[in-house]
Amino acid sequence: MKPVLYEAAETEFVSNGIGRLSDAVSCTVLEERNGQYELEMEYPVSGIHYKELAEDRIILARHDDTSDTQPFRIYKISRPMKGIVTVYARHISYQLSKVVVLPCAANSCAAALQEIKQHSQGDNPFTMWTDRNLEANFKVTVPSAFRSLLGGTSGSILDVYGPGEYEWDRWTVKFHAARGADTGVTIRYGKNLTDIKKTTDLSDLWTGIVPYWSGTDDADEPVVVMLENPVIYSPAASNYAYKLIIPVDLSSGFEQQPTVEQLRAKAEAYVRNNAQSRIPESIDISFVALWQTAEYKNVAPLQRLRLCDTVSVYHTGLGIESTGKIVSVTYNVLLERYDKMTIGEARTHLSDSIKAISETATKELPTTSAMQQAIKKATNLITGGHGGHVILSTNALGQPEEILILDTETVETAVEVLRINKNGIGFSHNGYNGPFETAWTLDGNFVADFITTGSLNASLIDTGVLNASLITTGLLKDKTGNNYWNMDTGEFRLASTVSVSTTDGQSVTVQTLSQYMQGIADDAAEDAVDAYDEELTQQAVFNKLTNDGETQGIYLENGKLYLNATYIKTGTLSANIITAGILKDSKNKNSWNLDTGVLTASNISATGSFTCGDSNGASLEMADGKITGYLNNRQYGQITLATHVDYRYKNGPVQYKDAMVLESTDMFLIVTPYLAVRENWYNSYSYNVGITNTFGQSIVTNLSATGNDYGIGSMSWGSGRFSLTFIHGVCVDWYEVYPT
Repeated sequence: MKPVLYEAAETEFVSNGIGRLSDAVSCTVLEERNGQYELEMEYPVSGIHYKELAEDRIILARHDDTSDTQPFRIYKISRPMKGIVTVYARHISYQLSKVVVLPCAANSCAAALQEIKQHSQGDNPFTMWTDRNLEANFKVTVPSAFRSLLGGTSGSILDVYGPGEYEWDRWTVKFHAARGADTGVTIRYGKNLTDIKKTTDLSDLWTGIVPYWSGTDDADEPVVVMLENPVIYSPAASNYAYKLIIPVDLSSGFEQQPTVEQLRAKAEAYVRNNAQSRIPESIDISFVALWQTAEYKNVAPLQRLRLCDTVSVYHTGLGIESTGKIVSVTYNVLLERYDKMTIGEARTHLSDSIKAISETATKELPTTSAMQQAIKKATNLITGGHGGHVILSTNALGQPEEILILDTETVETAVEVLRINKNGIGFSHNGYNGPFETAWTLDGNFVADFITTGSLNASLIDTGVLNASLITTGLLKDKTGNNYWNMDTGEFRLASTVSVSTTDGQSVTVQTLSQYMQGIADDAAEDAVDAYDEELTQQAVFNKLTNDGETQGIYLENGKLYLNATYIKTGTLSANIITAGILKDSKNKNSWNLDTGVLTASNISATGSFTCGDSNGASLEMADGKITGYLNNRQYGQITLATHVDYRYKNGPVQYKDAMVLESTDMFLIVTPYLAVRENWYNSYSYNVGITNTFGQSIVTNLSATGNDYGIGSMSWGSGRFSLTFIHGVCVDWYEVYPT
């Protein structure tokens, strides 16, 4: 496929972005097991979208024989004179190097991945996944780079929960217990193997050391310290027909003459960190990818290989029968095939850098005299380096890409090799392909068997044992992070397993730190409490509560504590007497003014009786659903509700109604300017309002009947004129004007 260029902020990659980089001269993706994941592309300045190529933009490309594509962010572009630039891009997961994780802790692999995600500072669009169920304590004690916590440092995810293998799938970080599969694919001479090179080198192998220290005494006389049994063997010593013993000068590990036991401890650590269990070997192969041939098209899925898959290599003529993982692949994006695969032990791991640093640091830093000796030795080697061969290696376009310094005329026969290229500087005692036991790479890693230095200045040193006359640093800590000392802030932390000693006359008592510190804390706390109890009087307590009287509202008087406040917020308040002006709720809907007696409430629900009255003996009592009026304790009337009252309308049947009853034993007096009557509250008729007036009216005064006993006859009535007086609709007086 043709790689596609996108803007720096792209996240979906569903369109063609800025455009396809159709004029690419070459484009390869290198992916290593738990290691590098980078794209390198050569592009002509006359090519389409050349001017759009810029740092931080993203190139989408295939990385293996599947149809999967991955994004790579451009971080460097070379600008040579011959019209072709080289573009370098890293997988977007490298962004995690610029994401900081704050201190956190977890006790399982899955929880640890989620914790570092949740405690991220900065843009972190990545999701975490794992099938690793291992439980172990993981802790981040200081702000750290996210990617370094995945692997490459002591205490990282890979260090705590490994072994494991990372897969970087766009915005997802996957931590597999085992990423690849045992495919059953074989690479065999006569079938698909085209080239093989197996190298074994015994020249640097040893199975025992004779450690020693050399220096001078106070009289400047030569002194050598050795062990009583001079040789310390490695566990692999019995695997060989004879002992391979070398002398090891450990003088640089001590500032002064060591004891025999100190020398032994140093020597045992050296053997433990540097001894090899077998003869070093490497196998480099080239082979035909059968899944890309027509003959194997029907079984291509079974023959296709990917990073971390396990394969077997056979060459009967050379006696090679080896099974190993694919630890590195170089995929040709334009040709859609692998250019190279490496099978065997991975040469680069996320954790290799920290391991190399740790193993180097256990060999103590040199004293001043040792430093001078090292400088003299290096000077003699370099100035006396006569002979050798320098080769300028070029690429397919004839452009220089590497400088080689060899001990023979050809690359194939060289044993001592110095390689200088765009990735760094490497020194090998085993030919052109290494391994490079001493190297300085452009990603900032420095690997060496032994480092000689005078002064080491660093913001962080994470190592086992470090011996120096001066260390200028920000943070000192052990490799587990349990103990540290921040030189900038003065903060320090010691784990509970650290032992301390105190001297008491001739005896020495050793306690764990937690016991020692707990004892000090207990004694100090007990002394402080005793002293405080003696001075803690009632007045002292009050002074503490009121900030020596500055806080108003709390005061002590005659041995009693008073609270004086316009507002007190509390749950339940229990007291014999509460003296207050107004009691009210928090929403100011209900209140009781205790000074005026006014009670305001939106709704009152009560049981029992409620009585109010005046000074003349008149009172009203509300009780049992009625209002009763009293005068000097005598009942004069009441308002109550009567249910099921019978009545008849126009000679109709007897009916029943519920009624409000107004009852008075003497008189019921209504004083009002108007009296209105309405059938009910909700009808649409107007009120009938009575009018105060006097008028004459003829009314029926009597009725009489004539006829027999059977009611057959006639009825007659008499009428008269009366004067009627109404006040507000109520007839209050009448008299006959014309008597009948």
